[in-house]
Amino acid sequence: MLDLIHSIGNSFSHEQYMFWSRVEGTLWTAADVVLVVFLLRTTNLFRRYLGIRLHRISYIIVALTLPLAVFIPFHDNARTFFYLELAVTVPHFLLILYLCIGDAGNALRAISDMSQDTNLARDGETAISRLS
Repeated sequence: MLDLIHSIGNSFSHEQYMFWSRVEGTLWTAADVVLVVFLLRTTNLFRRYLGIRLHRISYIIVALTLPLAVFIPFHDNARTFFYLELAVTVPHFLLILYLCIGDAGNALRAISDMSQDTNLARDGETAISRLS
């Protein structure tokens, strides 16, 4: 098996390797941006429902990584490409962890409250009458 991996690896030139690495890096970075923005919007919907302050700095972090992400497809130097990819994806992964861990309780509470409001509305009672 190791010989097969070596033979496959030796059949690529540096230019081919960097080309496909740039394609893969560009696609993964685009997926990271979409995932982080989707999670931010979802957690902000829960936060808005609960009346909690919305995420703003997280959007700024994503916005700061976007200019770096634009340069990923254009670097031929493997070291520069690697560091550039790290500079973009590490903040994204840290944001994903922060959103999943930090807002898990808010998401569960919001979903619970929404389901209770739905049950109350089905029973003829509104959320406003429940407050009074």
